Amino acid sequence: MLRFLLIGIGLTILAGALQNEIVARLLPLFRAWLDLVDTTFRTLDLSIVSDHSESMVRRLSTPAFVHAVGNTFLYPGPVLFNQAAAGIVLQPAILAIALLAVWPWHSRTDLCLRLLLGAVFLPLLLVLDVPMMLCGFAWYTELKEFDPSHFSLLVSWADAMNAGGRFALAIVAAASATALAVRLSVRLEGMRDRTPLPT
Repeated sequence: MLRFLLIGIGLTILAGALQNEIVARLLPLFRAWLDLVDTTFRTLDLSIVSDHSESMVRRLSTPAFVHAVGNTFLYPGPVLFNQAAAGIVLQPAILAIALLAVWPWHSRTDLCLRLLLGAVFLPLLLVLDVPMMLCGFAWYTELKEFDPSHFSLLVSWADAMNAGGRFALAIVAAASATALAVRLSVRLEGMRDRTPLPT
């Protein structure tokens, strides 16, 4: 537990110092994901802005085509303004990396595979958090005004992330990478043990 806390604190301090630089490098990935996941809205701008003393990830978007919300048809043109704190972008990554680092490993193969799988899972973990929240916020803006009773999966996902879902995602990602690394390392070591030695 102490090692987990030390690693978590160290990563948090590092992320805080480099937050804007890291998040800025992630914005092209986030923008591509936004336009892939929700084609109803077109991203006009995705950037980091300062809101008083806090940095925010701000998305400006507009309807990409005419669509109906309740009994109202909405047309391209109006600009929707949504934002989320830049400080939360790296939170799930920090938790996942700390868990991967302290989870007991059985061999060097297991550790290497865990780190490799963690590197694969991290981008997915990041795009499922803040970018999906921004998608949900855009839909919430329209639904609140034109169809408040309508259920939206994206809005519910945004609510879940704000309620701590990003930490649950991080734990699932770290546990999945660890479990998969163990299975793969056992299989690789079994194959190596069965390989006949040259005579």
